[in-house]
Amino acid sequence: MSTSSLVLSPMSANALSMVLTGLENAKQANIASQLNLDAGTLSKLINTKRSNGLSDLESFLVMLELLGLKIVDGNDVYCSQEVAEATRVYLRNAFNSPDYMRILFK
Repeated sequence: MSTSSLVLSPMSANALSMVLTGLENAKQANIASQLNLDAGTLSKLINTKRSNGLSDLESFLVMLELLGLKIVDGNDVYCSQEVAEATRVYLRNAFNSPDYMRILFK
């Protein structure tokens, strides 16, 4: 295994920030307890750097990115690129139709 350090991409760095904020807000000790871990073990997963320069948490987030997955807020609503494009076309056509807009906003 290479001993060179990896650098987090902006996407992985953002995910790390979200996870760390979540851990802070939820109290890291409570999360550790729910995982049946002691707080020190969870802290090591988050903070101890491996030979690649990343912690276990950071490596996991990079792995998610490599798999084409990402971390999002639990309250966010997912929308595929196809649905977003269809919505864009639909709205463009709707806004170009005064009759449609009048019906829509009765």
